[in-house]
Amino acid sequence: MKHLSAITISIGDELLSGKTLDSNNAFISQQLDMIGIPVIKKIIIGDIAQDIKDSLDWAFAQTDVVTLTGGLGPTHDDITKSVLCDYFDVGLKLYPDILEALKERFARRGFKFSESNASQAEYPQNAVLLENPLGTAQGMYIKNKGKHLFVMAGVPREMEIVTTEQIIPILSKLTSASISKVDIHSIGIPESTLYELSKPILDEYSDLKIAYLPKQGMVTIRVSFPSKSMDEDQKVKDEIFGRIRDLKPKNIYGRDDEVLPILIGKLLKRNQATVVTAESCTGGLVASLITDISGSSEYFQTGYVTYANETKISMLGVQEQTLVDHGAVSEETVSEMLSGSLSKSGADYAVAISGVAGPTGGTEEKPVGTVYIGVSDTRHQNIKRFQFGNNRILNKEMSAFSALNLLRLLIQEGNQ
Repeated sequence: MKHLSAITISIGDELLSGKTLDSNNAFISQQLDMIGIPVIKKIIIGDIAQDIKDSLDWAFAQTDVVTLTGGLGPTHDDITKSVLCDYFDVGLKLYPDILEALKERFARRGFKFSESNASQAEYPQNAVLLENPLGTAQGMYIKNKGKHLFVMAGVPREMEIVTTEQIIPILSKLTSASISKVDIHSIGIPESTLYELSKPILDEYSDLKIAYLPKQGMVTIRVSFPSKSMDEDQKVKDEIFGRIRDLKPKNIYGRDDEVLPILIGKLLKRNQATVVTAESCTGGLVASLITDISGSSEYFQTGYVTYANETKISMLGVQEQTLVDHGAVSEETVSEMLSGSLSKSGADYAVAISGVAGPTGGTEEKPVGTVYIGVSDTRHQNIKRFQFGNNRILNKEMSAFSALNLLRLLIQEGNQ
């Protein structure tokens, strides 16, 4: 076995035009990095046969592992398979079992099976197929002259499952490197501040690779290091996470898959408790994040989207005079939203949000990005004013995640 590196190639005119973001390359790079295979170059090209061939020539000259995504659909502009046949000088092979499965799939959904769809059952003769349970285009593994080519559909969810369930197991057997990692999640701390806080601790360890990954008011510290043994790796990861978390426990909340919606679910189930949401400017985003998690029906009671003042009054019992005196975006209104949602739902915890998402609607007293976020249980409330930016979508997302973090703190404090 030896150390391997990789080059990723994404195919699609829509990627070059900017109409579609290339998230596939980022996901593949992360997965390969976890098994010690660094991606040394990323290539994006259009649906042009010669460009695909030239990219393959160049990539194979640089490295041993190449991934190729896109162009596996049934339409005229999906040329990847025909280009690969020409490139490797092989023909297409028809897989009758895949063809029958495709026909049955279309019949179940009530769609007509056209001749163009039959091409989804044909693949280059030198390819080993990699099962794609989420779509009609199977992945492919082509080994040629000691080089390894992996081909996948460009649809992100299909690419992801083929990568994690098919490609990573194959490559794990080929590389001598083994990398252990831990992701440490934070919210409400600037990247630069988190760096200054964590650097003295991380500098105490040898052979660490550190990356700070900011996104929508949150920062993840990704720590990776050469693996030694399962027990020793786990000890190091637990120690690093514990020491970093203790720096700012109100802001550093979880690790690895413990993103806020998952962590909230675990806490609520552990307490056999339920939650209700009352949202204005976020339009139901908090409820959506909570219910993205399978099994959330165990703890999510209901959600109120009271965008207009009239619905705040009729659905949650907010007093009209409160809105007149203080406005919809106020601590007083959010307080009554919390009380009303708890009373009407019978839930154990409540989340309420009201703010100026923008880009219009702000005032000198309450500029765009002003958001009041509150959480409560049956005993007390905690309401905070946040000042976000001018981007409407980011304001909604940051409000929703900030609300989940306040809910986390409330539940955890109640357990102490």
